[in-house]
Formats: sequence, structure tokens, C-alpha cells
Amino acid sequence: MPVRPIAYNLVRLILSSIHTTPRGIDRIDFGYLSHLLEHWPADFVGVMPTMIGYRYFSREQVLRGRDRLMALWQEEGEAADDPALHRLIARFGGAPATPARLRKRGVLPDLAGLRRMSALLLAEGITLGRPAAQMPQNAIYLDIGHFGLTFPGAFSWRRARPDVSPVFLIHDAIPLEFPDMVAPDTFRAHRKLMRIVGEHAQVLITPTSDAGAAVNRALIEAGTGEVPTYPVHLPIDDLFSHRVLPLPQLEGRNYFVVCGAVEPRKNHALLFDVWRQLADRLGENTPYLVVAGSPGYRSDTILAALAGDPRLSRYVFMASGMASPALARLVAGARAALMPSFAEGFGLPPIEALAMGVPALLSDIPAHREGAGEFGHFLSPTDRQAWQEVIEALSDDTAHAEARRRAAGFRPRRWPDYMAAISSILQAIEPRPR
Repeated sequence: MPVRPIAYNLVRLILSSIHTTPRGIDRIDFGYLSHLLEHWPADFVGVMPTMIGYRYFSREQVLRGRDRLMALWQEEGEAADDPALHRLIARFGGAPATPARLRKRGVLPDLAGLRRMSALLLAEGITLGRPAAQMPQNAIYLDIGHFGLTFPGAFSWRRARPDVSPVFLIHDAIPLEFPDMVAPDTFRAHRKLMRIVGEHAQVLITPTSDAGAAVNRALIEAGTGEVPTYPVHLPIDDLFSHRVLPLPQLEGRNYFVVCGAVEPRKNHALLFDVWRQLADRLGENTPYLVVAGSPGYRSDTILAALAGDPRLSRYVFMASGMASPALARLVAGARAALMPSFAEGFGLPPIEALAMGVPALLSDIPAHREGAGEFGHFLSPTDRQAWQEVIEALSDDTAHAEARRRAAGFRPRRWPDYMAAISSILQAIEPRPR
């Protein structure tokens, strides 16, 4: 069967340029785009909305935009030059916490974000592209970020192009499973997303079998029925490997790291309770907790605990906006990565930590069991006493060394192997008659 062209949804990556650093989902989207731009043997075009409707753009145009986005994110910079890392090191050195202007990550950018997005769109001059309905014959429409699907007219071009095979990577159905832990508009958008995906998708890719089952349950509830689904564990960037050295400035520090947006689903409240107990028990020997993530839904309530409790503000540090190279150096020196989430589709941060030989303490949920396997240390997301005991134990050098030996055996999926699996899925999709 001839290799089919790919039409790639660029919406999430375009919008991600409003932020100075990418989230995990942005890095996955970027990794897909980069690999396919450089290795897909057939035609490749990018699809995005414009003021005159959905248009597609050539491989060369998308490649130039990809390179510009990488520069805007400053992902290739040196960890030692990262401003967020400098602020964190100062906190470890005794500097007082400053009232951080932690802006929630969302769709609406601030002025600096608008400048970054404009720089991306204007980097090679404005072109109008061509109508999405005229994309290459028998193309596979590939959507990794599942962002923009609910925009008006997102799939109006499909009426003229039944030969195109839509394929989606759907990360989870969490907003529908745990509506009380997400914003109401997120719940509504995800419910609409499931209906659109069910109506159009020929194939789904999910990061775990558990996520795939949850998504198909949501599709059945939406009335569209199940879609053929392929669970493939997400890949880890080479940036997170055993070659990464801890930061010299934090050498010998007893600290733990939790990465991800600050929101109820991530269960930061449990960790804050644990650190209060640790501070009461250990006093000056209390380990530090670094919260590496941006504020999310209902973060104001969660973070208010830091400002209102001296025990927490002394030992719990916020580190928002850190680029990936600096984050990797930070995690490499941690006693463990913590992820007590109530729900995940996969959970990249603890897998990235394990890829560097750093122990991972995870909530005992199916997605974490699938991703970390025998190398994770699993705890109930509601058992504060268990988390306290394990964290306190890992503050001991002997216990920590043993935990690192165990984590050292973990072997993550890397991009070449992952994209080989994805390419096999894509190339097996039968084209539909026009």
C-alpha cells in the first residue's frame, strides 16, 4: 500500500507559543511534528484556522515555523541561564519568597504571549495557504493535541473530503470522569470533543490501555460508539536520561519534586499536609518540596496554604516557568519525583524521573501502574501517613541509594521506537473511497 500524505493539526502548537516554556503535552505534540516533518516519506502539510477558514500549509512552511517555535521556547538554552532556576536556587540559599506573579496557563495570552505568537506567525511572512478541503488526496488527518476541534467550522472541510482518514491521539477522558476536579467549561468542551471525535475518527491512539477504555466509554455515552484504539506508551525525550547531572548549586540538598499544573486533580493538598507533618516531626531536618508547575484550575485556594503557613513557606518552594533543560537538572538531583494525582491519562513527570534513575512515588491508579510498572512506588492518593513515611524514609541516604538502584533498571520508550510504532499504525489505515 502506498504511504499516504499527512495533514497535521497545528492549533495547539501555535497557541503554545504564548508561553515561554512548553508543557508535557506540548512536547509530545512537538515531537510528533518534528519526527514526521523529517522522516515521513510522503507529503506532509500543516492545517490551522485562519480568518478566511481552515487552510493548509506546505511542509517547508511548517518546518520553518517549527524551528521558530523551538527558539521562542528557549528549549536549547543552558540550564545555568534559566531565570526560574536562578530564583529557585536563591530560595535554597535562604532568600525570602517573593510574591510571584504566577499567571494561569490558558488560551488567552498576555501582551508578551501575543508578541511570541505573532513572532511565530510572522517569522516567514504571512501566507494564506490553501483551503483545507483541497489537502492532498487520501491524506491522514493527524491530531495530537486535540485542541481546536470544538472551534466553529473545524471539520466543515470533511464534507468534501470523505477520502481523508482522521486519526486522533486522545490523552484521557478525565474531565468527564472527574467533572468536580475541572473547570465547568473544560467539562463542556471535553463532552463536545468526544462527540466530534466519535463522529469523525477512523482510528484513535491513547497513551495507556486505561485511557483508551475510558475514552471509548465516553464515546459510547456520547452516542457515537467505539472507535478502533491503539494504546502506545508515550516517549521520553533524550533530555531526560542517566547522562543528566544534578545541579552543583543544589548538591547535598534534601529535596523532592512534584511537576505539573497546580490543580485539584494533581492532589497538591495531600503533599502540603504531609509537609506540615514532616515539619512538626523533623524541624530543621525537614526535606524541601519543589513544586514545578504553573497555576491551574482552583490553584488560588491550593496555593493560599503556602502564604498562610510558615511551616510550608519555609520548606515548600514554587518553581514556575522552568525550561526543560533546567527542569531535568533539577529532577536529577531530587530524592524522588512525587505524583499523588487522583487521575492521569499517562503521567509524564514520574516516567521522565525514572528515565534518569530518580525514584518515583506515585498514586496507585491504573495509568501509573501501566507507565511505571515494577519500578514505581505506589501509594493511595488519600493515605497521607503512607506518603509521609516513605518520604521521610527516602531522606535517609542508605534508603535513597537503594531506591535509586531500583529505579536505574527502568528503560523508557524513546522517540525513534515510539514513532516506528505510530508509523506502523498510520500505514495500516485503509483509505476510504472518495
